[in-house]
Amino acid sequence: MAPEKKRKRKLNVFRAVLLTLLVLGVILVGAGAGFAIGIIRTMPGWQPDNFKLDMTTFVYDRNNQLVGELHGEQNRVVVPLDKIPVNLQNAVIATEDARFYQHHGIDLKAILRAAIINLRHGSIQEGASTLTQQLARNAFIENPQRTFKRKIQEALMAIQLERMYTKKEILEKYLNIVYLGPGTYGVEAAAQYYFGTDVQNLDLAQSAMLAGIIQSPGNYNPFVKGNEQAAKDRQAVVLDNMVKYGYITQEQANQAKAEKLTFKESKKAPVDKYPYYIDAVVEEASRLLESNGIESSELYRGGLKIYTALDPAIQTEMEQVYQDKNNFPPSAKDRQIESAMVVLDPHTGEVRGLVGGRDYTTRRGFNRAVQAERQPGSTIKPLVVYAPALEKGYPPAYVIDDVPTTFPGSPKPFTPRNYDGRYRGLISMREALRWSVNVAAVKMLNTIGVDTGYDFGLRLGLPLKPEDRNLSLALGGLTTGVSPLEMAAAYGTFANQGVYITPHLITRITDHNGRDLIVVNPQKQAVMSEQSAYLMTDMLETVVTSGTGTRAQIGRPAAGKTGTTSLPETPEFKNLNGEKDAWFVGYTPELVGAVWMGYDQTDPQHYLKSVAGGGYPALIWKKVIGAALKDKPVQDFPRPAGIIYADVDAKSGLLPSDLTPKEFIVKEIFTQSMLPTKVSDVWVQVQIDPTTGMLATPNCPNVTTGVFLRRPDGYTGKAEDSYLEAPRQYCTLHSGGNSNKAGLVSICTDPRHGGALFLANIPGPGQSGGCPSQYVKQVQLPPGRVPTRHCDLPDHQLSKSTGGPSQDNGPPAPQLDAQLEVGPNVSQPRVILTWDVPDGGNYVFSVERSTGGSGHRSLAIVRQTSYTDTSVQPGVTYRYRVIALSGNDKSGTPSNEVTIAIPKK
Repeated sequence: MAPEKKRKRKLNVFRAVLLTLLVLGVILVGAGAGFAIGIIRTMPGWQPDNFKLDMTTFVYDRNNQLVGELHGEQNRVVVPLDKIPVNLQNAVIATEDARFYQHHGIDLKAILRAAIINLRHGSIQEGASTLTQQLARNAFIENPQRTFKRKIQEALMAIQLERMYTKKEILEKYLNIVYLGPGTYGVEAAAQYYFGTDVQNLDLAQSAMLAGIIQSPGNYNPFVKGNEQAAKDRQAVVLDNMVKYGYITQEQANQAKAEKLTFKESKKAPVDKYPYYIDAVVEEASRLLESNGIESSELYRGGLKIYTALDPAIQTEMEQVYQDKNNFPPSAKDRQIESAMVVLDPHTGEVRGLVGGRDYTTRRGFNRAVQAERQPGSTIKPLVVYAPALEKGYPPAYVIDDVPTTFPGSPKPFTPRNYDGRYRGLISMREALRWSVNVAAVKMLNTIGVDTGYDFGLRLGLPLKPEDRNLSLALGGLTTGVSPLEMAAAYGTFANQGVYITPHLITRITDHNGRDLIVVNPQKQAVMSEQSAYLMTDMLETVVTSGTGTRAQIGRPAAGKTGTTSLPETPEFKNLNGEKDAWFVGYTPELVGAVWMGYDQTDPQHYLKSVAGGGYPALIWKKVIGAALKDKPVQDFPRPAGIIYADVDAKSGLLPSDLTPKEFIVKEIFTQSMLPTKVSDVWVQVQIDPTTGMLATPNCPNVTTGVFLRRPDGYTGKAEDSYLEAPRQYCTLHSGGNSNKAGLVSICTDPRHGGALFLANIPGPGQSGGCPSQYVKQVQLPPGRVPTRHCDLPDHQLSKSTGGPSQDNGPPAPQLDAQLEVGPNVSQPRVILTWDVPDGGNYVFSVERSTGGSGHRSLAIVRQTSYTDTSVQPGVTYRYRVIALSGNDKSGTPSNEVTIAIPKK
């Protein structure tokens, strides 16, 4: 008999589901019980009748030495509820806890509503804390972080508070403990801080403003620059809530919204140690705390420890420099020229020192170092023009034609002008930066593309706006402006091998037990290659060694850029000559510093007069950075691999050709990929007639071959190197008289000719002398009017030698004396020449100058016995002499020769 098969039991689905639910229920109950026990066990040891006392926050420098304290209790005044306006009470309730009088510490309806809204938006859009919960949090909970566990503890405490106190007592305690701004706790202190009056005097508009600040004092404090509109918008929300819950009418709300609030002028604050730096620390700490889920009120009550990058030696030196009025130009009688400076470590982004003004008068007031929005002028050129150009492969030798240029634009064309009125012709990027040439900068930005420069500036941390995306960006024409902190950080990229680091003052924040709450790890971004950064630094070193920034020289490697901004082109500034802003931003391998100078408000009575960035700002930079690096080993800027040097033609940026004159062969720096491979083709040989200086024809009896510069065609105005160009017309003097076509003839226009036409004496090969170039002018004359006589002035004759003392019985030799004027109050070096003539005769004088191995060139013909030469350049040595000329056209013996060396700084 076969064994009976075991019957299989069918799976009872209902039983399985029930069993699963029972198991899950047991697990959830156990987990919930454990969670609840954990919450209860970690409840702070609190007494509902003993409200928490605030603790002082301490600020430390980079050496962990105490430099400041932030007190919470110093600005709280407790007032009874009957002294607080009903409008203020209702405004707070309507905005922070509309069902305050209905719930018993927690509001389940508000919790449900907030949960739905937050789930709908996918983020926390609305909270559900009641006033009682907020009171418990502010008074009894030490851990300021927003967690679910803390919320439950708040709720338990709130229920207990509701059992112990009446609603009016809870409201009174809340309004006296709530945080409303820097060091300001309670509505009485806030009324004094914002409106300069007792809380009982506040009207509806003021009450709504205070109630709106409660949610986020860091964002709605109207004293913080940039918060004004947000504070006004928040006030409107409060008023709308009051209408919604029946506390006021719509008409009352509209009147309050229309009321223009007058905020109190802050009282003069006592001077603390390093006040501007501490103010900036407070602002930065507030942002850090709130962005990490910690209420900014903990800054004044949480007993925090804030560790900063402050270098006391640098900060002290900065404050001493800013206390010396001799470091600043004279101010108007009723208003002071202001200034601000930031010094930071380019390799870490840490701010070592900061001064936000010449005088510190208002605690948490306007800090120009971090809050100013000023036009950067030419200091922006390396940031949005030359650095991105280098990164795109344009070398420092790249040549730009500096001539008057108009660019199409809307609503009108854009015609940049050079600050000195000069147009130098073909110049390299290095020379354009050295002398801060505006036309070249705009042309270069146009070459690389405005978008390229704009995007590069954004990556360097500049607060550019979409409206700044135009060619005026090259000259610092921004919609708003920049702060010294932003400029220092941007230039720090060059010193940090092309890596931008977000600037910061704070390194970490701990609680009162020393546990880290925030450790600052600044963002870093590689903006450019280290080779491009080195080339940029090398170009900016030229600015300091022999350009517009020579007054910043500190006897060790330094690079930097000057900048000024012009007065606005508005009717009120018509016919005024001055500046609005002056900057110097510079760096060494160790530190970077930015200095701004100007009036807070520029008007026709208050503007900078003859103040350039290379003057006072550069001298302030020099004093601070020089002192900071005193006795420190001298470091060079680290040179990366792949940097090479080569000789190039200064007028083309290409390899020199056989025709390139020696004086136009310069040594330049390149990366391997930038090194030119083509030979310069801008120099040409042309045959000319030495008599007319025009292109030779077959009829010219004497012909000489010269080397000339072939400049680009199609420019307007005159470039300074146009004298190197070949003549454009053929000789008309030796045309044989058969042509009726007018031609160009070189005429001597020396006033001693009395307007008569004389052919100019132009030296040919092996000749020297001739008519000075300033008197040689090419005029267009028909063949019948071309003069046949050459200039017969004795001092305009050609010779085969460099010349010597006149052998004629002309005037005696003058006795020449010279004086060099340089200094911080002299915008351009100048040589003042004075002389005496032994016989006291009535002469005119030819003032002559030579450099290097060149012959003497006449600067001017004058009647007085003095002359000022303002065309000298730093680092060049000049030789001067004067020759007396008599009325009978006889020239005398040259004076004694005086040598003047123009210093490099």
